[in-house]
Amino acid sequence: MHKTKNNRRVSLRKIISNINLSKAEEVLKSKYKYTPDKPGRPPISPTGIFLSFIIMILKMESYRDHHAFLEKHIFWRRTLGFKQTPDISNFTHFLQRIGTDTLEQLFQVVVQQLLNQGFLNLHMIAQDGSILEANLNDKEAGWGWDHIKEKHVYGYKIHVIVDTKTELPVTLNITKANVHDSKEFQNLYSKTKSYKTRFPTRFYIGDKAFDTTNIRKTLLKDDVQPIIKASKTRIEPKYPLWFHNKYKKRVAVERFFSRFKDYLDLKKLSIYGKKNMVLYTYFICIGMLIIGYINQCFGYSPRSIKTFFRKFT
Repeated sequence: MHKTKNNRRVSLRKIISNINLSKAEEVLKSKYKYTPDKPGRPPISPTGIFLSFIIMILKMESYRDHHAFLEKHIFWRRTLGFKQTPDISNFTHFLQRIGTDTLEQLFQVVVQQLLNQGFLNLHMIAQDGSILEANLNDKEAGWGWDHIKEKHVYGYKIHVIVDTKTELPVTLNITKANVHDSKEFQNLYSKTKSYKTRFPTRFYIGDKAFDTTNIRKTLLKDDVQPIIKASKTRIEPKYPLWFHNKYKKRVAVERFFSRFKDYLDLKKLSIYGKKNMVLYTYFICIGMLIIGYINQCFGYSPRSIKTFFRKFT
């Protein structure tokens, strides 16, 4: 039993190392002034702090809880590159140094690496938006219509494109709740096209909110088949069987939102302001990507984020 656990840990370390975070490390280190062989104390591993935030947020831990976790588990301290357990100030200083643009860069680095590994695939993608309810005294949020709850909700909206196979995000954006889903099409689609992949997008899935002439023209120009149902027709169109089968894959983005909201409850976490909203969102999504990959390497579903914490932490 003990031997199996050790083997599992060695494999976990190997897999984490296999996710090439060297580019992410370059981005993070650029936020620090320290230069080797010059006066000054080297910072605690920025990549380790970055990964710590992911684990902390997905485990819904406080700084103190995570500090105690690292104190107890020498394996995780070594895996994250810490010679000693970071204190709370290391985490707060880290957040002060990086911004939303840096986290977006890190997200794109991780997505590109997982595309290179063959874990993510852009062959078929799905886009949608979902409202995240905020506190009424958050002045940066806004009112929007939630068609699921059928009422106006005060908060933000996460717009996302997911890989339908893994049900994981490849690009995203945060806006006020009143921004229409179709308004974020060009922004997210352009970012998706910027990735290098052997399997470019051939099918784009969206609900009736994306039924616009401009969206359809853009997709067809790139030889991408729009799997979008018509929104303004007097007679309900009859779609072929192949269309229905592909449109069913739209559930991938809905399942992503369901899992994502398990970790981001704005009221529970007392998150205020768009900047903090974006920071938390990127940390959670990067975590879901990395943990989904680790799960698949161990033979578990890439969609089961909680499997990782049950088995490996």
